[in-house]
Order: sequence, then structure tokens, then C-alpha cells
Amino acid sequence: MSDGPKPPNDSNGASATPAMPRRALLSLGLGAAALVASRRAAAAPPVKPAMTTNDWLVRAAILLDETKRAQDWVGAHPSDTDLAGLVYEIAETRSTAAARIPAPAAVKNAHMSLLLVLENTTASLDASARGDWKKAAQRMAAARTEERTLNSALDAAKLKIPSLR
Repeated sequence: MSDGPKPPNDSNGASATPAMPRRALLSLGLGAAALVASRRAAAAPPVKPAMTTNDWLVRAAILLDETKRAQDWVGAHPSDTDLAGLVYEIAETRSTAAARIPAPAAVKNAHMSLLLVLENTTASLDASARGDWKKAAQRMAAARTEERTLNSALDAAKLKIPSLR
């Protein structure tokens, strides 16, 4: 009562016929993955050209201007810890944005100083929000010292931050 020849069994005793559908499914899956990958590549934004020194200087100008305004505003309202807390949150965002800026080789040293200016200002504002006036003053002094270092690095490279006014 045989219905015909049976397919050979593999070493595990499984029938060999399911291998064909598995191969077809594998091919189909790989084809779908290749299609998705090619669509993603086609939809990817174009590669941006490298940032120029002038581009960096413009970005540094706006970051420093906003930072100085924040320092001045909080300094003019020393007992307003809520204001310092708000300005602290904004300063954190500014520091994060600055860290993502790709610095051209001509301003690598200045970029590190810019990051330190922003970090020290952020720490000063955090201390102000917590009412730690001594720590706030120390970190603000460090930020101002680092800004002088930033300007020295730019002077050495014969560059200058553009004025926004």
C-alpha cells in the first residue's frame, strides 16, 4: 500500500522535501531585505559638505552671545533661583548642540575652549538654581577665563568671532 516512492530522510530523520520551501522563503526574505535597504539608501539625506571655519565662527558667535546674555540676566537677578533653573535648562541644550558641531582643524583648540565656556556656564547656572552662590561664582569665573583662552586660540589662528550686532 505504498503511494509511491518516499523522499529520503536526512541524518536527523526529517524529510528532505521541506528544504525547498525553506530555501524559497530564505530567498524571498533576503530579496525583501535588499529591497528595504535599497529604498532606505535612496531615501537617505545627501551627505553634507564639511563645515568651514567661517561656518564654525558663526555658530560660535550665536552660542557665545546667548551664553553671555544668560550670564548677565541671571547675574542681575541673583535671588531668583527659578529663573536660574530655567536658564540652566536652556544652557544644557546649548552645550549639547555645541558638542555636536564638527570643528574644522583650524579651530580645534578654540572649539574645546568653547565647549568649556558652555560647560562652566551651565554648571554655574545649576549651582545658582540650587542656591550654591559660592560654587556659582567659581564656575562663572572659570567660564570667563576659558572665554579668554578661546579668544587667544582664535587670535593665534588669525580668526575672530563675528559680532552679532
